Amino acid sequence: MVSGEGLLLAFEGLDGSGKSTQVRLCAEWLAQRGRPGGAPLVLREPGGTPLGESIRELLLGERAMGALAETLLYQAARAELYEHVVLPALRRGGTVLLDRSHYSTWAYQGAGLGVDRAMLEAVSRVVTRGRLPDRVVLLEVAPEVALQRLAQRSEGAPGDRIEQRDAAFFGRVADGYRQLALAEPARFVVVDGGGPQEQVARAVQQALAHVA
Repeated sequence: MVSGEGLLLAFEGLDGSGKSTQVRLCAEWLAQRGRPGGAPLVLREPGGTPLGESIRELLLGERAMGALAETLLYQAARAELYEHVVLPALRRGGTVLLDRSHYSTWAYQGAGLGVDRAMLEAVSRVVTRGRLPDRVVLLEVAPEVALQRLAQRSEGAPGDRIEQRDAAFFGRVADGYRQLALAEPARFVVVDGGGPQEQVARAVQQALAHVA
């Protein structure tokens, strides 16, 4: 954790990994623990600001776009979120939980779509002002499990533009996440997301107990 600042936690994983549910459960757990700075601030990427939510609608809608344009839109939403919400909250000593972070862009647009990793790192460093999450919880599920959950969640209706991509894409994203976790073992906490949500929540709490 950065000295003199609040706590920044990010939750990552494939669509269908249960990530958003675990963010909510973790926020409830942290609030019960009485973290300094009050109740945790929960934010989603892309989103969290008026501009970010508008970009989210564009990114997840049906409009076709190239891989680079998609990447830069994610980064634009992130720049707005960090400048106006994340960094001010951390400077006040608060706890921030991110439902996705720049690591999603590295996994989805980098590993998934082949966008240059060096460019991703350079732009991410600028938009986050170099402030990395103190811990990243990676909820790991097999791509076929994630896709099955997405199908059940949508009850046969097509998902958003990203969710509609094929199994090969999600396989590359899963591999990308695995490589990220291996590259930063001190920052990443890998949790099996395949079990019941209460069991997964307990594993998350155990993994974060020493920093939260």
